[in-house]
Parts: sequence; C-alpha cells; structure tokens
Amino acid sequence: MQFRYMAYVPDQGIVKGRLEAESQMGAREEIARLGYKPVQLAVVREAPSLEKLFPSLFRVNKVELTRICRQVGVIIESGGGLVHALEIVHKETHNRVLRRTLWSLRNALDGGQSLSDALQEHPKVFSPLFISIVAVGEQTGKLGPALQRMAEILEVEQEARDKALRTLMYPAAIMVMSLMTLFVLMTVALPPLMTVFDQMGTSVPGVTKAVIIGAAWFRDHLTQIGLGVGVALGAAIFLQRIPPVHYSMDVGKTHLPIIGPLLVASDLARFSRTMAMLLEAGVSLSVALSQGIRSTNNLALRRAFQEAEDSLLSGHGLAEALYRYPILPSMFRELVRIGEETNSLGRTLGDAASAYQKMVERRLNTILGMLEPISTLVVGGIVAFIAISMFLPIYSGLNAID
Repeated sequence: MQFRYMAYVPDQGIVKGRLEAESQMGAREEIARLGYKPVQLAVVREAPSLEKLFPSLFRVNKVELTRICRQVGVIIESGGGLVHALEIVHKETHNRVLRRTLWSLRNALDGGQSLSDALQEHPKVFSPLFISIVAVGEQTGKLGPALQRMAEILEVEQEARDKALRTLMYPAAIMVMSLMTLFVLMTVALPPLMTVFDQMGTSVPGVTKAVIIGAAWFRDHLTQIGLGVGVALGAAIFLQRIPPVHYSMDVGKTHLPIIGPLLVASDLARFSRTMAMLLEAGVSLSVALSQGIRSTNNLALRRAFQEAEDSLLSGHGLAEALYRYPILPSMFRELVRIGEETNSLGRTLGDAASAYQKMVERRLNTILGMLEPISTLVVGGIVAFIAISMFLPIYSGLNAID
C-alpha cells in the first residue's frame, strides 16, 4: 500500500513524500533507512482507478506491445541504453496501463533490478513466455535480438487472430441481419395483419398460425429464456473450474469433427513455436519444455507433454513418452523423434510450428468458406418462411373480399 509521510531531516528541515510499503512498520523502517526522522505517517486513501474498476476496458493492446518490443529492440541493437529506450517508448505510448507499466519498469531498472525481474511484477501485461525470452536475452547478452524475436511472435499471433475475425465478420453479419429481420416481421408486421383478418373473418393458414404462436411464446417467455441461457453459461463456467470435468471437456473437443483437428493443430503450432524459439536462444530443453507446456491451452495435450517432461527428467527421451498418446498426430511425434536423434530438436520443432500454422489457416479458411453459403441459405430460408406465412393470409383475405 502507499503511505504519505512528513519527516524531519537535520540539513533540510521538514520534508514530505510518498512511498510504497506492505505495512506501517515497513514504511517507518523505509523512512529510517533514508535517514529521515518520521513526524507524521498516514495511509493514502484514494478512489479506485478506472483501470481497476473496468479492467477489460484498459487492456494492453497486443499491437502496441509489439511496437514497443520492436522499438526497444532496435534502440538496444543500435547501441542505446535500455533505460533510455523505455523513456522514448513511454513518451510515444498512449495506453494508460502501458504507460504506467513502462514507467514502473524504468524505475525498477534504476533501482538495480533486471528487466526480467521487473517484468514479473506485471503478469497481466507480460506473459511467462515473454519474461522467459527476455531472461534468456539478458543472460546471453542478446536482449535486442530477443525482443525483436518476441515482436515477430506477437505479430504472427495477431495476424492470425485478425484474419480469423475478418473472415468471420461476413457470416456473423448475415446471421445478425437474419435474426433482426425475423424479429421485425414477427413483432411488427404480422400482428396488425392478424387483427385485420380477424375483423374480416378470414381463416388464417396453419403456417401463419405456427409463426404467431411461436412469436407469442417467445415474447411471453423471454425472461425465462434469458435466465435459462444465463444459468447454462454459469454452469459451463463453473464446471470448467473442476479439473476432471475440464479435462474431459478438452478431450471431447479434440474428437469433434472438423473443429477437433483444428484445435489440436493450433495448440501444437503454439507449443512448437515456443519450444523452437527458446531452444534456438540457448535455453535448456527442460526449461523450454516447461514454458511450452504453459503455452498449451488444451488439458489433454498438456497432460501428454507433462508425461514427456517426466520422461525427460527421468533420463528418457521425449518421443518415447509422446508415442503413448494417440491424441498427438503421427507427424508431430515423428518430428520430435527425428529432432532428438539428430540433435536438432529446435529446428524440427520450428518446421512443425510452420506446418501446423499453415494447416490451421487452410482449415480455418475452408470452414469459414463453408459458413458463407450456409449462412446465406439459412437467411434465405428464414425470410422465405416468414414471407410465405405473411402472403398466404393476404391471399386468403383477397379471396374472401372477392
């Protein structure tokens, strides 16, 4: 917590300031260490910042983080100092959280901390992989190239994410427009027509009756439907926090048609890329494997890699343990075996990362390409159904007038 103090210094008189400490006793010890005699000490009471109240609105943009990695890496490689580089990127950064983080890193460096140690104080901004790469760069004296490499990884991940979002926008827009059309027709267009037909004594076709009954039921039970959806989502989130259930759900995801292989390939690409980068940077295999496991999202795959880690620590190879898990593709297991035998595991995992990344992109493009015509047909079917349910009673009414 933060304390506000007033202290006496023989050669300066009364001085005021603020400091961070875990307790009031710790704050007094810190003031004494500075050579001051505390006169007054109080906890600073401040309203919570917007970042703490609404953390989702102030997340660090990956694009901004990539730019900072790139710029700091270039400055260091050009012979500039790390503190000076942080000061430069701090001036050019507009994100409030990132500006505060950069200034904290600069102060930590002035206090004698290493950059990797300072990064660990901001786990919401910097991932374990980011911190590991920086630590390797510091140990090998190649911090600039390490930051440049991290920028490349962030760019690849951001590009893949942006491409998926761009491709999904068209089908999503079509589905939203279809639901809006359905809602307007059922709640605005049909009810007045039904009133007119009732006054005319015209019989309403069965299709139209079904639409009216469905719209009325949906309108009358809207609250229950909303509560049901909320309870279902809450139950799913709660169940995912139970390890055995979470593991079973992740195993089930890998066996889904079309989607399952895509999820496996995506995780393998991330795992292989992390391992390859750390091994090429000179990190030991055990440390690189630990970081690679942390980058894996699917618990079924993570268990396979943890088994491989245990096999490695007991003096056996990785491939031997991986072959016991059929969830892993044969190509991946074979590449790991070849890399171990030829002592080129970093290079073979790099090749695996590229191969699986391309596989993910191809399959994603295929799935999204299928979604576009399917969503168009769904929208057309909905509009046709509603149009028929409206035109049939109109046609019946005209016949009744005749």
